Amino acid sequence: MFRTAPVFEVPRAALLELGARMVAADVPDLPEDLPDPAANPAIPAGYTYLGQFVDHDITFDPVSSLQRQHDPDALEHFRTPRLDLDAVYGRGPAEQPYLYDDEDPVKLRLAGPDLPRIGNVALIGDARNDENLIISQLHAVFLRFHNAVVDMVRAEGGIAPGDVLAEAQRRVRWHYQWVVLNDLLPRLCGEDVMHDVLHRDEFVVTTGWTPDPAPLNPLDPGHPMSSTTEVIRPRLRFYHFDRAPFIPIEFSAAAYRFGHAMVRQSYFLNDVVREQMSGLRVPLSSDSPDPLANLNGHRPLPPGWAIDWKYFFRASGERHRPQPSNRIDDRLVAPLGRLHGTDGTAAMRSLAARNLLRGDALGVPSGQAVARAMSVDPLPASRLGLEALPALERHTPLWYYVLREAGELCQGCCLGPVGGRIVAETIVGLVAGDPLSYLRTEPGWTPTLPFAGDTFRMPDLIAVAQPD
Repeated sequence: MFRTAPVFEVPRAALLELGARMVAADVPDLPEDLPDPAANPAIPAGYTYLGQFVDHDITFDPVSSLQRQHDPDALEHFRTPRLDLDAVYGRGPAEQPYLYDDEDPVKLRLAGPDLPRIGNVALIGDARNDENLIISQLHAVFLRFHNAVVDMVRAEGGIAPGDVLAEAQRRVRWHYQWVVLNDLLPRLCGEDVMHDVLHRDEFVVTTGWTPDPAPLNPLDPGHPMSSTTEVIRPRLRFYHFDRAPFIPIEFSAAAYRFGHAMVRQSYFLNDVVREQMSGLRVPLSSDSPDPLANLNGHRPLPPGWAIDWKYFFRASGERHRPQPSNRIDDRLVAPLGRLHGTDGTAAMRSLAARNLLRGDALGVPSGQAVARAMSVDPLPASRLGLEALPALERHTPLWYYVLREAGELCQGCCLGPVGGRIVAETIVGLVAGDPLSYLRTEPGWTPTLPFAGDTFRMPDLIAVAQPD
């Protein structure tokens, strides 16, 4: 995205030290009745995992390694850079029939609130969507959403049986894209930023003809009438592509990794589990072999653990307040360290250290360099919190910088100027560059499925997927 921004070498030891400092201590949860300073009241916890779901939908690099330098131009993402739900649909019922229902292959295979499985292995298009029990149940929501839309398409009639799958997929994808652009991104990047990026342009069309009621000249039959109409023409100032959209390294290796900061160390799941645990939340991760002690993934959903989504999203008119995500800042919860401690070295036990080393290996520009490329005033050194790491004060890793500016400028409630613009423009650009998206095919389209508020949002999608 910022190919001309300078890249400076920074000491590896400083990155490892910063990564170690970014992981919070493992502390007990605060009681419900006490305010949590880490909580972000602006973004319910479910959007953390919707953001993770989007990430898995558009990016997948199975050959990445921190042990070698990367050429960003050679970095292949073995996933279409589109919001097309290929993690849900795979390569279709002909090539991956195990993803689809045996008796009705237009529908996706279901297994209640959990994912369909053989043993511990989930039958889905992307194993990452089984990393934890929250993302796995969110993936299952999209399975049920598709099947509900199939029923609607069939009930309407007029669609040939061979076209039902394609029509259902189109509607599912467009409503999903709408949710991302009009529900998720405004919360993360700010509504004003999204209004600017999803720019509404005007143009004039002829709408009819007005005859002259008393023509002075019999040869003058009248004049045409016209009106102004609107069309969305995304205005991308920094994200540009020639033939096809791509995933910028500033996005994949830095800005979009803000979601790691939103992860809580524990969650409420439903009323029953909450009562069974005496009001305590279920830890995201733990070393305990007890399957009822954590939300570890790649295993069947424990009985009674089906998520009540009112704890993660707030529907219009719903009185129950969902649990918040964590603030977007430079502090990650302790479980994220455990989730990535696979090689036994202290340097790699921290997800933060992995993110910082990956950004360095890919040659991601510093936060200051990107800010200047955007004509944004960089954060002063006094607000970076890097006094003990002076080598990073002038050339701050972009990922850390994005988290820090969110915390310093926006109280951790949303992304700041650099991070917000990178995320908004990249995702909007991916949708705008998809020839089958609603922005390209029918830019004036609005959701056709029912919604409770002013527009179709994630709680509405869930309501269609699992009606009461």
